[in-house]
Amino acid sequence: MPRSPAPRAIAIATTVFFVVYLLIGLVAFKDYGISWDEIPTREFGVMNVEHVVPDLHALDSLRAAKGPNFERFGPLYEIVLVRMEKALGLGNLRAVFLMRHLVTFLTFYLGVVLFHALCRRRFSAGISLLACLCLVASPQLFSHSFYNTKDVSFLTAFVAVMLTLDVLLERPEWRSLAIHALTSGLLMGTRILGLFAMMLTGVAALARRPTLKMLGMLVVYGIAVALILPVVWPVLRIDPIGIVKDAILHSTTNPYGKANLFRGAMVPATALPWDYVPTWILITTPYVISALFAVGAVRSVTALARHPREFFVGDRQRDLIVMSWFFLPVVGCMVLRPVLYDGWRHLFFVYPAMIYLAAVGMETILHAANARWGGAQYEWLQPALTAALVIALMPGVSFMYRNHPFEHLYFNRFAGKDMLEVKQRYELDYWGLSYRQLLEYIVRSDSSPVIRVHTANFPGMVNSIMLRPADQRRVRFVPPSEYADYFITNYRFHPEQYQWTNEVFSVRVGNASAASVFRLK
Repeated sequence: MPRSPAPRAIAIATTVFFVVYLLIGLVAFKDYGISWDEIPTREFGVMNVEHVVPDLHALDSLRAAKGPNFERFGPLYEIVLVRMEKALGLGNLRAVFLMRHLVTFLTFYLGVVLFHALCRRRFSAGISLLACLCLVASPQLFSHSFYNTKDVSFLTAFVAVMLTLDVLLERPEWRSLAIHALTSGLLMGTRILGLFAMMLTGVAALARRPTLKMLGMLVVYGIAVALILPVVWPVLRIDPIGIVKDAILHSTTNPYGKANLFRGAMVPATALPWDYVPTWILITTPYVISALFAVGAVRSVTALARHPREFFVGDRQRDLIVMSWFFLPVVGCMVLRPVLYDGWRHLFFVYPAMIYLAAVGMETILHAANARWGGAQYEWLQPALTAALVIALMPGVSFMYRNHPFEHLYFNRFAGKDMLEVKQRYELDYWGLSYRQLLEYIVRSDSSPVIRVHTANFPGMVNSIMLRPADQRRVRFVPPSEYADYFITNYRFHPEQYQWTNEVFSVRVGNASAASVFRLK
């Protein structure tokens, strides 16, 4: 339960925060382009909704044609988005993707609300609010919260499961078990990695209450999730054992066979270094959050070593669960070295745990300050520490404001001295969202009835969906072998400059071009 009721001022500040954040999202969702994954993931949802795989024969045919990806990933969220699209009767793809961006933001917004509820079960109202502020003020995650349907839906579902697990551990009743089983089933319906949360549930519940009753409740829990799965993951009705087994055994593999730009070298995705994920977390997280996380993690590990019983079976078990939530997936990637795309978006679901541990860091610093300067004469202490945190977050927030809608291009100085150096060391707009602005510039500045465009990669074409219908009809994409008026690029797999010098427009972040338009005439 919450440690104490929220003071009136903090309760008002919390309400204002959530209202303002919601309004920002309702205004900003229209500004983003279409990422590399959005067309395939929508098609994935359509396939499930329209039941294009009715039997095992059709499933085997699909496996032979496209590989096993169709069945490895939970389709629940994509099914929801496609059903909303059909229910609303959206008549064009631009409206479809605007709706998807809005709903994805609202999904993440729900995740922030649930994260606040989880924090209030452990921290004061003030620290819980600051934790949510840190979550929202993380530039890369803020950007992804509008278009990254796979990782954002899984993040929100994972927070929901951690919240219902916390309630279950406090009150092991059948009602709380039913709610936890439902959220766990929804989580599994978005990604097979939801098994990790189920494992945490079993270990934590038995450690807390090693009784036959709890064992029986866990058996019921497992059966309930198994019954929910075919509802949220329709293809499981065809080959449940084979699909689940394949998804689990191949959870660390990926058919992606290209190379990622990492520390200035093109590294094969099949041979990433052990520190790939920790490095990406470090270079894309605001300094103050990383520092508070370090304080909180050290504090938690030290307390665990001194009082292990409190963490395994006592009041601090919640902290141990969150430590496992963050460290086990990250260390697992360091050891198993799975195939990953650019960045660490696959592990965004651990970021709330990182913020939670940063909140432990806030609490540790506050307690230390109170021990040294506590007393009525130091009423300014907590407001001063809060102001210091807010000020420390301002560089990241300033970047978000100045570079909207390209918050995902945020890097701190650990990545390089400036953005030009960062561009040579790490991929910038690897999802191709900036192509929308490139195409908008071309149709705005060129009145030709037909505009021939050659694009460096796939997102250059799909972002034409975000143009007005009349402008879409004017743009014609041509291969390199044909004459083109313009060449557009987001520099993915090509951090160096191109041979053309007539750059007429670019999306710039700092002193680097993240995407460019070259006029070829």
